[in-house]
Amino acid sequence: MKLNKKFNLLLITSAIFLIASACSKPNHNKPTNKKTDNHIALISDVNGIKDNSLNQSAWDGLKDYGTKNDLSEGNKGYDYFVPKDPKDYQATIDEALDKNFSTIISVGYTLKPNIIKAAKNNPKKNFVVIDAHTPKLKNLAGISFKNQEGAYLAGVAAAYTTKSQIVGLVLGQNSKEMAPFKAGFIQGVRTTNRELHKHIKVVSQTVGNFSDANKAHDIAQEMYNKKADIIFQAAGKSGQGVFKAAQEINQARPVGQKVWVIGSDEDQSKLGDYLAKGGQPSNFTLTSVIKSADLAVEDIATQTASGKFPGGKTLKYGLKNKGISLVQGNLSYHTWIKVQKAKQKIIDGKIKVDTD
Repeated sequence: MKLNKKFNLLLITSAIFLIASACSKPNHNKPTNKKTDNHIALISDVNGIKDNSLNQSAWDGLKDYGTKNDLSEGNKGYDYFVPKDPKDYQATIDEALDKNFSTIISVGYTLKPNIIKAAKNNPKKNFVVIDAHTPKLKNLAGISFKNQEGAYLAGVAAAYTTKSQIVGLVLGQNSKEMAPFKAGFIQGVRTTNRELHKHIKVVSQTVGNFSDANKAHDIAQEMYNKKADIIFQAAGKSGQGVFKAAQEINQARPVGQKVWVIGSDEDQSKLGDYLAKGGQPSNFTLTSVIKSADLAVEDIATQTASGKFPGGKTLKYGLKNKGISLVQGNLSYHTWIKVQKAKQKIIDGKIKVDTD
């Protein structure tokens, strides 16, 4: 009988030991926190992250994501890389890969060929191109903005505001990616033109790149000299030249005779601050078309962290999902109401905006 008791006690002890051992073993099937593996690098174009444009917006989004998720800035969290020349794009991507970033986000379609190449050569890394459609690779995603929608609203705003009946458009490059800006802006002006029974002329010119502010300045200066009183610039860092040209003109005029600039990508209101003739402080940024790269970057970083990287897809952002917007800025109340009505018609599908 004592032997049976001892045997039963041994069985109970053994069972407890086995249960404890099983509980102490890691369960590899359980999801683990992979935040430490989700290192994200942002690669801007040559204009860097302080361009008051798309690069800066994208970096702001990555910083917000890093802060909210307790990631440190640097190689073990999130960081940015700026190539000095387009010829350095591939080397810059390789540098980020060498530092073991698991997700690499590039800004602008000029980086697209290099990112596609890197994605094919590094199937275990994730790659993103902002402002471009991408081919269907499992480790590659695109972020595309409906630029034509914002440009259309800019055209409406310009048409309601112009006094000279001449408005300008300065683009960074003549390319299929920039075509929606031109198409949308011209359509917005022409549609409003018919409503107002006016004869507003649109003059358009390209800089040739997104970093030549001097050339953009000269183009804008010529447009203003030919009586354009509003210029919509969609030229990246080159667009700062348009602001400079407007500032030079406005500083020599009374505040009531200013020319205007419509900004792009970010709210560029601060670039329009100046002192009018006589020293009166004023601002000549009429409005800005905002492309929410910050929102898009934060979205895709969050999806990636949860194991849902949208490989093979191009995520689209427009007026409906707040990826594109227009700020009121210096628009009159009447014009702002007209812009809001046009915005709702686009969202409701009552206005189809041209893309080329």
